[in-house]
Amino acid sequence: MAQICLKVLKKDIPWETYLTTKLITGTGLQLLRRYDKKSESQRAALLDDDGPAYVGVFVNILRDISSEETIEYVLALMDEILSANPKRARLFHDSTLSCSDTYSPFLRQAPVVLLS
Repeated sequence: MAQICLKVLKKDIPWETYLTTKLITGTGLQLLRRYDKKSESQRAALLDDDGPAYVGVFVNILRDISSEETIEYVLALMDEILSANPKRARLFHDSTLSCSDTYSPFLRQAPVVLLS
C-alpha cells in the first residue's frame, strides 16, 4: 500500500486548473500550495497549526472533483496523514467541519440500475 501511495504522490496535480473552473477556492489553492510536495516535517507543522483547514480542503476536493487521478492523490495524502500519526483522525471530527458532511465523499454509492 505504501508503495502505491508513493507512486500516486509523485504525480503533479493541476490545482490552478481547479481554481480556474471554480472547483476549489483561492484559499483552498493557497493551502494546497503550502502543503503539496513538502517534507513530512513541514506537513506535520502545517497540520499542527491548521489541520482542520487542510482536511476541509481535501474533503471538498473529494466531494467536488471527479478526476480519478486527483481523487487517488488526495486519498493518498489522507492516508499519509493518518499513517504518520493515527491521532490526527481527530482532525476529521473538528467542530469547524461540523457545517459540512465530512464523511459523504467516502460513502458514495454507485447508481442503482433497475432491471424490468
